[in-house]
Amino acid sequence: MQEYVTAGGRSRHARLRLMGYYVQRAVTSRRVRRLAARIAVAVLAALHGRPARACGATPGLDALRADGVARLGRLLSARQCAEALDWLRGRHMRATRGDGRAFRLDAAPPGTPFGDFPLDTVVHCPHVLALANHPDVLRLAADYLGYTPTITLMGLRWSFPAAAPDGVQAFHRDAEPGSIKLLVYLTDVDEHAGPHHYVAGSHRARMPLRLRRHTDAEVARDHGGAVLVTGPAGSACMIDTRGIHKGAPPARRPRLLLVVQYSLLPCLLYDYAPVHWRGDGHVDPYVNRLVVAPRPPLSAW
Repeated sequence: MQEYVTAGGRSRHARLRLMGYYVQRAVTSRRVRRLAARIAVAVLAALHGRPARACGATPGLDALRADGVARLGRLLSARQCAEALDWLRGRHMRATRGDGRAFRLDAAPPGTPFGDFPLDTVVHCPHVLALANHPDVLRLAADYLGYTPTITLMGLRWSFPAAAPDGVQAFHRDAEPGSIKLLVYLTDVDEHAGPHHYVAGSHRARMPLRLRRHTDAEVARDHGGAVLVTGPAGSACMIDTRGIHKGAPPARRPRLLLVVQYSLLPCLLYDYAPVHWRGDGHVDPYVNRLVVAPRPPLSAW
């Protein structure tokens, strides 16, 4: 998973990037934010050319526009999920919401809510990069955002039953402009295994100046509840993260989730360090430039 930019971190111009992030956060008008997105699309088209448009309806696009969430069905088979799980089983993850220690699945520290795998592990996990670049997924992202998307986040996260839920497991909004997320369950998820919740239509509301957590009672009172996304391993949905959403803490068994964020522009909050893809096949260098580094020349091997 990508690291966050910090004022004293390795990223060049970190303070300027953080300032830019909070400046855009101060713009709450839907009209101004839509205008900024159109300008970004026009600039990208001038710099990189306009992408070819596919003919016909894009599955999931109408639901994503209307509700902010689109169920995409099962994008990975049970066999593919099992292969990914087997490959990850002996690899270390990090307690990003805890003390930062590295651990394996069979040695999760008690009370740890999350474990995130490093980007190199995510990129090389079987089926992950191919799914993130699936033509139907990229087409949905492009049609929704208005231009060929850039992958700005890739993560594989185990969520564990914990005594105290983490703050991000409460209802909230994300503030990255021009971004949507693909969520794929790699384990079976029912109402007790950390399902995703989304308040349908909340992505169309004005972005508040101050982001905050929303209680379940507030969501029930103000919005009549949220859509519950469950399904067998391989099930997926696409969400507009401006809407109110949460990933509930699992109550009975851990949950493994793949998250891929698609954006018009790089996100100012992340410190990008692309990894070299050692697998077979080719991925679009524009779409993947923040997560996959160009292959070195043969002379460098």
